[in-house]
Amino acid sequence: MRLSRNLIPRHYTLRLLPHVLDESEHAIVDGFVQIDVRCTKNTRQIVLNADDVRVNLESIKVYDRASRERFSVENITQDVDNQFVILHLRRKTLIKGANYVIAMNFISQLNSQEKSRGFYRLKYTEAGQPSVMALTQMEPVDARKVFPCFDEPNMKADFTIIVGRPANMISVSNMPLYKSSPVEEKPGYEWDFFHRSFSMSTYLVSIAILDGPSWLSLSDGNVKLRLWARPSLLNQTRYFLKVARKMLDFYQNYLALDFPLPKQDLIAVPNIDTAMENWGLMIFGEQFLTYENGITSSDKIEFNTLAMAHETAHQWFGNLVTLDWWAELWLNEGLATFLSYVAVDQVFPEYKMEEKFVLNEMQRVMQDDASLTSHPISQPVNQPDEIISVFDAISYKKGASILRMLNEFLGHKTFKQGLTRYLKKLEYGNAVQDDLWAAFTQQAVINKVKLPYDIKFIMQTWTHNVGYPVVTIARNYSTRTATAAQSRFLVYPGKNLSQDENDLWVIPLTFITPLSKETKLRWLPPSSRAENMTDLNVDADQWLISNVNRSGFYRVNYDERNWNLIWAQLLHDPKQIPTISRAELVDDAFHLARADLLPYRTALNLANYLRKETEYLPWRSAFDVFQYIDAMLTRMPSTYEAFKVMRLCYFENEITDGDDSTTLRLLSEATKWACRWDQKDCVEMALVVYREWMARPNDPEVLVPADLKRVITCTAVRHLNWTEWQFAWTKFQESNIQTEKSDLLNGMACTTNTSLLSTMLDWTLSSSNQENIYFHGVIKSIASESLVGRDLAFNFLKSHWGALKQRFVSDAIF
Repeated sequence: MRLSRNLIPRHYTLRLLPHVLDESEHAIVDGFVQIDVRCTKNTRQIVLNADDVRVNLESIKVYDRASRERFSVENITQDVDNQFVILHLRRKTLIKGANYVIAMNFISQLNSQEKSRGFYRLKYTEAGQPSVMALTQMEPVDARKVFPCFDEPNMKADFTIIVGRPANMISVSNMPLYKSSPVEEKPGYEWDFFHRSFSMSTYLVSIAILDGPSWLSLSDGNVKLRLWARPSLLNQTRYFLKVARKMLDFYQNYLALDFPLPKQDLIAVPNIDTAMENWGLMIFGEQFLTYENGITSSDKIEFNTLAMAHETAHQWFGNLVTLDWWAELWLNEGLATFLSYVAVDQVFPEYKMEEKFVLNEMQRVMQDDASLTSHPISQPVNQPDEIISVFDAISYKKGASILRMLNEFLGHKTFKQGLTRYLKKLEYGNAVQDDLWAAFTQQAVINKVKLPYDIKFIMQTWTHNVGYPVVTIARNYSTRTATAAQSRFLVYPGKNLSQDENDLWVIPLTFITPLSKETKLRWLPPSSRAENMTDLNVDADQWLISNVNRSGFYRVNYDERNWNLIWAQLLHDPKQIPTISRAELVDDAFHLARADLLPYRTALNLANYLRKETEYLPWRSAFDVFQYIDAMLTRMPSTYEAFKVMRLCYFENEITDGDDSTTLRLLSEATKWACRWDQKDCVEMALVVYREWMARPNDPEVLVPADLKRVITCTAVRHLNWTEWQFAWTKFQESNIQTEKSDLLNGMACTTNTSLLSTMLDWTLSSSNQENIYFHGVIKSIASESLVGRDLAFNFLKSHWGALKQRFVSDAIF
């Protein structure tokens, strides 16, 4: 149930004193909140969100801001199901149009790391000594776990925050600190007073209490940047502090809108695997902010750079302009995801992130969205569990993908200017998707961009419909025409649904031919399932490729003859087809085969061209689809061996030497699969390198390449035994570099020794294991690397499901 709009908050004064040093399991936060509100409808009740917060009835004060008239509170009731605390006024009524002040003392919980919601405490070890920090995680609906409030995103207000902390610790919040003073009633503690914030949603309120000053700072530019980390990791964070500056500068320039706050703090938090975009105080797991030359792999650098770009994008899309309600979460997350690729592609063009968006985001979410259990991008949510459930790939990846599609057919300039128009109109306020469509529509009119349909009409077919279409193109080779038909794509054979008009999309259908490499665009309307195309201008012996560079969120199937023409072109000269389109053709062919819409023979024939492929994107696309086939065939030994031999024939091209990120990614992926399929030279290389590392573990001249450490460790422990596994475990324990630790753990999961695999699984639940961040990676790696691992992982999850639900009940979200 939603809050009424009888009272609208204007300003909070929030004072919190968490008992950080209390060692008990039930540590508390002493709090006081004063809320200035505007009454919009006469009422005798004050309804606030509160979850496991105890309000002191005697402390409550309610009075008229102008007249100072007091209102007595007769009693308090709790609506536990809806997480409300209700203050019932005695006889008097709050009057529409008046301003009131509501103040109260309360006690909330200082949670443990296992319940890392609201205000929580996190224990870690630094230089062999136990340490502690406390921080908040309010998104999406957990500010109410810390203080009574109007905990809905469109009930924005200013905040004045005061934090009590031990005198030997420091605190940071959304805004800069302006003074400190002793806590008179609690010796050894101090109050920190922070400047008043801009108007923001409760889920963005952020506080961190840290064990001493350990900062790096950058003061160049209009915003002061600081990064806090454990002293032993501080030097490893220098690189990403510079990345943070570059991303902040990029968005300010791209959006033509300055970051409004005077400072931006970044906190590197041990033992969490998420990031959070709090305004002025971004929280990251340590692994997102650390870099060590020669140790951190290129894929980790790219991933962490994207994470920085994503959270920085939120400073505008989410913080400055906030979604009106969680049903349209994608307005925050889809925009931040898409723009993170735009930012990284511009700032670090050598990463080729514009191309990698198709692999990392689009093709991955197309797998999820092709199931019967998918849901629309926009869908009604009310209860906390429903809200949390929409923090998924559909909101993030599909939301980003349809924005990329809009960017392509609208034009990059108009898209960028439309974003600025959207932000300037709604800054410090809230938005629904219609506001975004209106901004783009206005900009399209100004820029004289002509479209056959209204932008809102086009885009709502993508945000309201479940799933996405496959466009089937059947050519008439004698008349040089074709028919394009759309239907919902579902990956499982025999599961296609009967459809009605609501299942149709407005599709921007692009295509190229050998004679016309300039992309042509035509539109498939939602009024019919099939459209005739009479203007193809393509000869009978020439191929046609649609959805050029996967600009649209749909798959394409062709008649058999056109598939064969494409295959012939790829075998002759693949570079005549754009790189992204080559990756798309591989991905579409195998997923169409999986859905019984194309013979597997056609997909496998198409993949034969990979002997001539030298680019990362198509290879990575192929490896992704091979992974599914690999998993399906592992229980059929003779067929699986034949499949491995056939796939190894693709590795005829040598990978061009180079130290750029994309070449290193291709080298890593190719080595992984060659060794996985027992290619002799690959296995021998891995064993030689690993044994040399074991013989001289501390010799700086013996360095396992960062991009190959995971696959070399994996190959060694799979082909050898306990000693090699134990060496990797020792190196894991010795390492202070999170990305290296992750690579070693994933490599160790390749063993087929059930005793060692069981040891790893048990370790993830060990009470002494504070490193929950590795749990998902360990389970996924064990389950994917061998049949025995798959069975062990499944049985482990089944046997420990209760404990796992308890431990990861608040598994965090981006």
